[in-house]
Amino acid sequence: MGQSLWPIIGLKLGPQNLVILNDHEAVAEYANGETCGEYLSLPFHRLFDRRGGIYSSRPPSHIANDLIFQNSVHPLFLPYGDAWRQLRKALQDILRTTHVDDLLPLQDAEATQTLYDLLHTPDSWYDHIRRYSTAVILASVFGLRGASYDSPRVKRLYEVQNQNTAINELGATPPIDAFPFLKSLPGPLAPWRKWALDIRVQYRAMLFDLVKESKENSRKPGGPDCFLAKLHRDQEKSGLDDEHVAYLGGGLVMEAGSDTTASTLLSFLLAMASHPEVLAKCQQEADSICGPERSPSFKDMDKFTYLRCTMNETLRWRPVAAGGVPHMLTQDDTYKGYILPKGTILFANTWSIHRTADFDDPEAFKPGRWANSTFGTRDTSVDDEKRRPQYGFGAGRRICQGQRLAENSLMVNMAKLVWAFDIGVATGKTLDTSMETGYIGGFLVCPKEFPLALRPRSRERAESIDREMDEVRDFLGRFG
Repeated sequence: MGQSLWPIIGLKLGPQNLVILNDHEAVAEYANGETCGEYLSLPFHRLFDRRGGIYSSRPPSHIANDLIFQNSVHPLFLPYGDAWRQLRKALQDILRTTHVDDLLPLQDAEATQTLYDLLHTPDSWYDHIRRYSTAVILASVFGLRGASYDSPRVKRLYEVQNQNTAINELGATPPIDAFPFLKSLPGPLAPWRKWALDIRVQYRAMLFDLVKESKENSRKPGGPDCFLAKLHRDQEKSGLDDEHVAYLGGGLVMEAGSDTTASTLLSFLLAMASHPEVLAKCQQEADSICGPERSPSFKDMDKFTYLRCTMNETLRWRPVAAGGVPHMLTQDDTYKGYILPKGTILFANTWSIHRTADFDDPEAFKPGRWANSTFGTRDTSVDDEKRRPQYGFGAGRRICQGQRLAENSLMVNMAKLVWAFDIGVATGKTLDTSMETGYIGGFLVCPKEFPLALRPRSRERAESIDREMDEVRDFLGRFG
């Protein structure tokens, strides 16, 4: 599919220029037409990386920035500038490696609960996976518990997130930013305005309720530290007021990727159920490292070489933000011999980038492609220090700061899942792995619920899961 696309596609939406980049290889030149040796034959991601000063803005979004997230509070939607830099700096400070790795015990404990939930109520497997990713975000950002998918916090967060994602998807509202006169339409002709303002009310209410609960829980003896508490302690240094601190906590929900982590884990289960030979190799690796007596933990992760290949292949095979997140050019430039005017919106098409001729049989799920290649390509000698193994996390100055947190969650859950369960398809059912029919589309894609069968691999492993859950109950109980 991706191999049939042109490397670069240009579109016009009224006065708006759109460019879709389908291949990481491209040529960049100076806007005045003189070839610059430094940028000759560069992959497009180096435009985002090396020329991030002009490729890091976001397109105007009346819905996001003027209606839902007023007062420049949400880093995901802000244009490149001082307000974005201030929020980004605060995010970088709390998502640095040492702070993220402090969360490993929490991620391990929540993954242990996920095994326990899957063992005892396997029919609710879809919701158990979604609970995990949201629970980690609630605990790490706000110091609060998301004990079940049906808990009010988890349900409320998903409801608000789903609404926010839906309204910001392409085509969900009229092209207001391309045709600004639409902003002046009266209410009866602009239902999208009420929709956006309703989301603003729901989002703010949810967010400030979480902040209030977080402060109350942190005052209790033994209450856990969290990212929000760090943001409050650093307010004098960051210069952020209470509103921006609260919304930065909400931004972390997106940066750390509750939706993206859950979707990737669901795609992993779909891949394991449809590729038993891959599952068998993953189980063999887990057994050689842990045996049947205990489930994998973070101290084992460096030993899981084949599983890490499988994680990378899952991210390549079914990227969550398949179409990429838009970047906007802030001054005239040239790209691959084409003139790109200021204001051009560029999408790095993750789906196609990981399906070019660089990849052997790109539609197939083959973790082995990563064994001898950093990038999963057929040419194992490729050594490009600026090329990224994965583009689902973005590139350049807008790259997702929550990547390490997300990958830690993916690895520990994948390891525990293959150690604990035989993963297959329900008797008499078939699996649909197609993106066209088996996935929920939109800005973020996710597998539809499918006929999964999970069976504990042995009684000893089931008993180990129960024992390990008992061991983490007190730790998880610290979160209010």
